[in-house]
Amino acid sequence: MSGRLTRERMLDAVEAQAGLVRFALAGGGDPGVVDPAAGVGSCPGWTVHDLVAHLGTANWWGGANVREGNPEARARGMRGVMESAPPIGEGVSALADWYAGLAAEAIRSYTDTAPDAPAWTFAGPGRADYWLRRQLHETAIHRWDLEHALGGPAATTPLPEDVAVDTVDEFCTAMYPLTSAARPPLPVTIRLRAVLQAPEGLATGAEPVGASDPGVLEWVLPGGDGAPEVEVVGPPETLALLLWGRVRADAAGLEIAGDRAGLDAALEAGLSA
Repeated sequence: MSGRLTRERMLDAVEAQAGLVRFALAGGGDPGVVDPAAGVGSCPGWTVHDLVAHLGTANWWGGANVREGNPEARARGMRGVMESAPPIGEGVSALADWYAGLAAEAIRSYTDTAPDAPAWTFAGPGRADYWLRRQLHETAIHRWDLEHALGGPAATTPLPEDVAVDTVDEFCTAMYPLTSAARPPLPVTIRLRAVLQAPEGLATGAEPVGASDPGVLEWVLPGGDGAPEVEVVGPPETLALLLWGRVRADAAGLEIAGDRAGLDAALEAGLSA
């Protein structure tokens, strides 16, 4: 199994996140209120159209890597899929239909393929369920971007706690190690502590990551030699949004202890870059 969630839970969750993308584009039943040219504050320089075109292409690519089943080479064709997105002038309904088709195709690929089937991954030869997990969290973060762009913080749908825990876990154990290898060491060691509201609901995957207290999970992003430490404590979803650069360290619900200046410097540089 890839990650902290069962395959069945990941399938349900990615379908739900893709459904929320479609719902947001529907504008509460009135797609005319959604402007595809509106800016997306959490993705500077992108419009709603850009965001959905990116997400649809990413969802397609995850499924394509699973369908091709070649652990030695990534799937090709992303540019053609991106260019197939309806022009911005065709409106949001056409864009929503385009996205829905690509997301559904990817979910069928995950459903119809054995989780341990071979597939190329960012870390090299791996398993098909790598892409189910990766696209679940890709969709969840960009769904937040879309809802936030269209309605502000109050319009964002809370991420289920078990999914949010796995978003943090995937970042810390799979994505960050890949991106950090080519960058200078962090100026501070970041210790993350997720405080759970329903720990009994997390019996869906792997064992807790170094939990020292009931209802608390821990991860560490190591800094350079001799780096000071900072501890960040909060709800799993807020930690996930912090790691992916969607909220700042002063976000509601976060408690910071230790080298705050070092944390701010690390966040300013971007942990997900």
